[in-house]
Amino acid sequence: MLIHAPASLAVLVLTVLVSIVAFRSKAVTERMLLFPWRMSREKQYERLVTYGFIHADWMHLLFNLIALYSVAMYIEAVAGTARFLAIYFGSMVLAALPPTILKRKREGYRALGASGAVSGLFFAGMLYFPTAKVMILFLPIPLPWPVFAVLFIVGSIFGARKNWGNVGHDVHLYGALAGLILTILLDPSSVSTFMEGVGL
Repeated sequence: MLIHAPASLAVLVLTVLVSIVAFRSKAVTERMLLFPWRMSREKQYERLVTYGFIHADWMHLLFNLIALYSVAMYIEAVAGTARFLAIYFGSMVLAALPPTILKRKREGYRALGASGAVSGLFFAGMLYFPTAKVMILFLPIPLPWPVFAVLFIVGSIFGARKNWGNVGHDVHLYGALAGLILTILLDPSSVSTFMEGVGL
């Protein structure tokens, strides 16, 4: 990773370090998480980025690190470091924008974690590697990447509507769509790569 995906490694290490600091300080966590109610009143728009570097607990961090590690270096290798960073941080910010706007009056809404940005990378990966298969921890069955993408979208929509678990399904959904759109805009050739891969 140090040679072929330096930005991926930097993001991974920074996420670990910042999360550890936040684990040890509730004040740091409170200051960095996505908190639309406070953001709308105190103009703390840096939270659109900082929330992506902190996590609720070690399991939350570990899950996102595994997902990040499994796809980030491949995206950086094929898209280049600049595009990788644009997709990652663009997905992070765009995933947070709708909740920030729509839930600015809900004092109890908060979100944190790299999931929105990682979701963006997974949908970028689908464009670049449409014939690859994806396997997630709680469903250890290899799925074609486009099939995984469809299931992810459906699951995120239902999860957001039904409030499944203490999970930001809405952030996952917006991050995935952001990653898809950003990849197409930044690298239009990814569309032809996808079409050829699925035989269209």
